[in-house]
Amino acid sequence: MHTPEERLTEIPTNWTTITSAHGAGPRSQQAMGELVGRYHDALTRYIHLKVRDRHLADEVLQEFWTKLLTGKLAGADKSKGRFRDYLRTVLHRLIIDHFRARKLQALPPGDLLDASVPDEDFDRVWREAVLSRVWSRLETYQATTPKNRYATVLQLRRDNPKAPIEEIAEKLAAVVGAPITPEAFRKNLQRARAKFIELLVVELKETIHPTDSADVEAEINDLGLGRLYRRYTSNADR
Repeated sequence: MHTPEERLTEIPTNWTTITSAHGAGPRSQQAMGELVGRYHDALTRYIHLKVRDRHLADEVLQEFWTKLLTGKLAGADKSKGRFRDYLRTVLHRLIIDHFRARKLQALPPGDLLDASVPDEDFDRVWREAVLSRVWSRLETYQATTPKNRYATVLQLRRDNPKAPIEEIAEKLAAVVGAPITPEAFRKNLQRARAKFIELLVVELKETIHPTDSADVEAEINDLGLGRLYRRYTSNADR
């Protein structure tokens, strides 16, 4: 069995699919459909968080997606960087442009004036979107894998962080309708965490380039997921 660290370098990236969305043809349209579906909710939340005027926020969103769909935004450089940085920079510029075009006296928050400055709001919204997608992947894996309970096991532990293993094993037994020993639950928990990390890596590798171990781990840390990553790749039964 490969370790999570080994899997960091084994999963192919979809960055080229994302950048191909700036071209033409069915493949580009399919890539764009995937892009919109994956990040639309997170970007919508972010823009409405930064632009308190709902009408103006909707205008920014409409212009963003219109330009992206028609290839009128600068293409993402697939040779380097992270897709979330590209999106954040584009959104910053659009928001500023809309404020200036309307000749509004008050510009948006200061952190929008310099796109090179880290934006905690954007990173938080993006992190939540990433985790939500990873949980969805894990639930899909459980639903399509006979007798698999990874999502259920991990959720039980997440919802009962201080409960002893024996107590959570009983909760799982009630769900599956069969006895579950603490040791069996512990082993399932370790495997569920390993699968979660594997799926997290899959998700992140689709939006960064290069995609070697160091780059993926850097993205994990930059998104504030380092603690979760270290916890889930350890053998601790917390």
